[in-house]
Amino acid sequence: MGRIVISGASGDLGRRVTDLLLKADPHVELTLVTRTPEKLGQRQTQGFRVSRGDYRDADSLDTAYSGADTLFLISGLNLGRRVSEHRTAIAAAQRAGIRHIVYTSVGGVQPNNPALSAKDHYQTELDLRASGLTYTILRNSLYSEIVSNVLVAPAAATGLMKQATGNDFLAPVAKSDVARSAATCLLQNERHAGAVYEITGTELLSFHDIATIGSEVHGVPIEYVPVSAEERLAFFDSVGIPRTYDPNMPPSADGHMWASDELVSAEVAIAEGYQAILSHHVKHITGQGPESLRSVMERCRSLRYDEIDAAVS
Repeated sequence: MGRIVISGASGDLGRRVTDLLLKADPHVELTLVTRTPEKLGQRQTQGFRVSRGDYRDADSLDTAYSGADTLFLISGLNLGRRVSEHRTAIAAAQRAGIRHIVYTSVGGVQPNNPALSAKDHYQTELDLRASGLTYTILRNSLYSEIVSNVLVAPAAATGLMKQATGNDFLAPVAKSDVARSAATCLLQNERHAGAVYEITGTELLSFHDIATIGSEVHGVPIEYVPVSAEERLAFFDSVGIPRTYDPNMPPSADGHMWASDELVSAEVAIAEGYQAILSHHVKHITGQGPESLRSVMERCRSLRYDEIDAAVS
């Protein structure tokens, strides 16, 4: 196995996967690529190769990806610019001689999925297939930590969880299970070449079910109330969340950095059934089943969303 590049290494998923790779093989050859190398200063002092790389700067990626065999392409956050950014990364991988890409996509990718993020990921999946490189695509379901700490925890204070998710189902997945799946695919890329995996949790749940679990975990009644997309956008407007993503915007009160147009379109996609997917792929890849949403809620209920990441780092 040759050198592995983790592109987006200073984020939560990149840090988790780095730790798992080192635990599996302390001598693994890694290049950690990030727009902000200063955030990985500790890794540099430990002797790891840390390179500046920006999906908008092809020259930086040419330098960062050089000498590698496998790329972990963690998708960017810039809605509307992700497709071109990912194309820049794939082209740099081709020039660098990288042979295999493991890519983080999203669950429910289909041409008609209304989620803005799904549209970006759908095109990048097509670009990967046309690249001539081998690949593994991880279609990650909604993080259980988002459900637990961004959606349910605030509702525990008010008693109401209002969303545009309708009455359909999803199978939220713990961040640790996404990281374990990614690390395994990176270490065993030949086994997983050409695979498209649906990375889900343990069970399909409606938000009525999720509200019931939240009520039991928090010890207070929580009612789920479906609302329209327009009502949901108006709520986000009222709490100061921008409609369009800006990488320089401040975190929300819950510790996340998303814009409401992407959030609401993702909720509508759930309402229309695009996230109603349950697989056993986590266990197939890693040999261990995923963590339940209830377990994640119990483990994280006293934390802000951004504190969950810090607790792992």
